[in-house]
Order: sequence, then C-alpha cells, then structure tokens
Amino acid sequence: MACYTGAITIYEIGDAGPDAEDAGTSDGGEDDGGVEAKSCEARGGQCVPLRPIGWSDPILVALSSGHLLKCPPEAPVHHFTKYTELIAGPLNCACGCKPSTGTCKLPATMTAQNAACDAPETAVTSFDPPTAWDGSCSNTNPIAAGKQCDGKACVESLTIGPMQAVDVGCEVEEEPILTGTSDVPRWGVTVLGCEGFPEGGEVGCGSAAKCAPNPAPPPAFLVCVYQEGDVPCEGESYTDRFVIYSGYDDKRTCTDCTCAPEVDGSLCTATASIYADSLCQTPLISGYPISSLDEVCLPLTPPGPALGSKTLSDVKYHPGTCQPIGGEPTGEVERLRPSTICCRP
Repeated sequence: MACYTGAITIYEIGDAGPDAEDAGTSDGGEDDGGVEAKSCEARGGQCVPLRPIGWSDPILVALSSGHLLKCPPEAPVHHFTKYTELIAGPLNCACGCKPSTGTCKLPATMTAQNAACDAPETAVTSFDPPTAWDGSCSNTNPIAAGKQCDGKACVESLTIGPMQAVDVGCEVEEEPILTGTSDVPRWGVTVLGCEGFPEGGEVGCGSAAKCAPNPAPPPAFLVCVYQEGDVPCEGESYTDRFVIYSGYDDKRTCTDCTCAPEVDGSLCTATASIYADSLCQTPLISGYPISSLDEVCLPLTPPGPALGSKTLSDVKYHPGTCQPIGGEPTGEVERLRPSTICCRP
C-alpha cells in the first residue's frame, strides 16, 4: 500500500459498461459519438483509462490528514466519505489494591521469669491473660509478692507474647484507563469521493478512455477505481492501492483486576500496663509499647513484686499491601466495511 502524506480528492465518472477494458488515453481520432479527444480537454476535463472489469468507473479521490475537504464545482456530487490509517494503540490498563483491612489478636501469654530478660535458663510462672482477652482489666493468674522459684524471686522479669495481625485482605482500587494518544480511536486520513461530468458528458477521448472532471489544485486529485472489500488492484492503469473503511468498532478492554490474598507489611500495636493489685489501680509498668513483630521482655526491679492484674489499650491495626493481579490490555479496534481504491500513479 502506498504511503501518502498530503491531501487528495476522489471523483467518480459515469458507467463504462460491464465489459470495458483498460486502455490509455487517446491522442486523436474520433470516439463513437464523433467528438475529437481534444474536446474533453477543451471542456476542462481529462481523459482517463477505463475501469478494470468488476471495478467502479474512474473517480477522483482526495485524502486529507488534517482539514476537511469539499467536493469541487467540477465534480459536485458527494459519493462517499471514508477513512484510513486508524490511530488506536493498546490500552494502558492500570489497577491497584487499597490498603488491607484486618483485626488484632491480643497476646495469649504473659510469663514471669526468676532471672533477667537475657538469662539463658530461668524458672517461669504464668501470668497469662484470659482466653479471648479484650484488653480490659484482668486479674487472672496473679503472682503473689515475694513468691520463690528455685530459691529466687519468681518475678524478676516479665515476657509479654506478640500480638497477631489478622488480615482480611485488600479491595481493588481501579485507576483511569488511558492510551498513548487518546481514549477514543481516531483516523489519520479522511478519504473523500466525489463525482461529476464535464460539460457535454464523458465523450471526447475515443473509445478506450473517458472524459473525467479535472479540477485545479489544491488539493491534488487522484484518479481511482474502487471495489468493496480488501482486494488487490488489477490491470496496469490503476496500481496505487489504499484500503479505506466506513468506521470502527472499539473492542479494547482491560482484564478484571483482583488482589492477591497475601498481605505484606501489616502490623498490630498496643500499650500494656501491669499492676500490683487485682483492680488495676497500682501500676508497676504503665503504657509499655508492644506489637505483632515480636515478644517483649520487661525487667522488674527490685525483684519479687506482686503481679496482680493487667490491661491493654490503644490497640491498632496498621494496614499492609496486596499485590494487584490482572488489569492487562486485551482486544483491538476493528475496522469496519473495507473498500479498496486503486489509483493511477
């Protein structure tokens, strides 16, 4: 297919009959009506070869990559407006995932040691909270002041187990769909076909040619024949080929977006308080930060205090992220109802 960057216009001449053959322009003599070939030029026309069998009569074609064209006075009848060089790249699909949602499980264990936090061997005593603890004041598993374990105070340090982040997952957060040029496909070239006859009709070129309109540029005009469908050119007179279309059907889309079930980076935090009495009134440790990252060990000095109750407050779930899945471009823009025009070089 020939490339074209300028502006061109199409005009159609009358019917040459179903059995017309390709031929060159006559340079003299008389046609069937007895009119000399020069009379076509004298009437402002041009002699053009007849159509190949099965193709339209010769027409004049204008192709425009920018401004709109009109049929000229020499061929005022608008025959068609069609298009070529569709501009429509694949969609740039994008989707993401919102931050995760979830809840926090509070520590299931609290254990007193009869040694410092970093001691390799210790005797342990349970100070565990109740099952399904909500963080409110609890006096379960108290340890009395001065209680001895292996000849030492049972309470010299306290280890609080880690919290647990319970992830629900992430919801899809769709972003706008864009293309590299425009959301809407567009045609790079508009093709205008017009027809008309010089004054006095198609005669004046001999029996092997026709008299066609010959408007003055700009724009420049190609003499062409056309046929429905995407077909090859025929013969030696009309060889520059263009496939033109009446419109398009945009079938581009993006695959559905989902989020992977795995959550990365979520975290739970809270503050723990430990009390010597059973009613959470006499604090030993107030507002110590804990999290789901790891357990914490708290030194208690002097050794041997009573551990009577505990609370947990400021419980917070910190969202993580999920990997988006999908959002891939699919489909294409379908060109509708092709026609082929073959033009004189």
